[in-house]
Amino acid sequence: MSSEKKKRNERVTVNLDPESLRRLDDIESKLRTSKSEVVRRALEYLEVVLKKGELTPEELETTLDLRMRPDNLLFDIGIFQAFLQEIEEPSEDLREELREIGGDFYSSYCEKGIAAPIKCLKRLEKTNLYRLIVESDDNFTIIPIIPEMGEYIKLFLEGYMEASDLTAEIQMSKHKIRLRVR
Repeated sequence: MSSEKKKRNERVTVNLDPESLRRLDDIESKLRTSKSEVVRRALEYLEVVLKKGELTPEELETTLDLRMRPDNLLFDIGIFQAFLQEIEEPSEDLREELREIGGDFYSSYCEKGIAAPIKCLKRLEKTNLYRLIVESDDNFTIIPIIPEMGEYIKLFLEGYMEASDLTAEIQMSKHKIRLRVR
């Protein structure tokens, strides 16, 4: 292939459904650029997503929501574990605070249409605090990445479920949290 052919732009024709065309027009207008530039940028982003594990749009949105919030932090699990070892036993104030945070998450997630426990649990699994095993639509096992984190996650989930109109049984044994929604 000649170097002249490599450098030359090539016109590509694509067929878009009305919704995709509307989205392309909206992004073009928002970025104040051409459709071609929107497609070039989209390709750059898609390459990154594919290199990082082929996230679904929902997973990418969840990850970005968690990352872009100014009240969330990203840091090494080892640092988190060191903090937990220093704290040892949570105070009653900390226990209540975690329940309140869980209730606040419920309210916030309801506004986003994420009220069902399974949606919440899957979304929060992206924080790497735990791994989720879905036993059924209303029965879950939560395995904390850091075993010492189990009590804190359990308190958070109690607050989340208390804020909802659902009844749930939450038990912890051997560093596993079992959540059964009734």
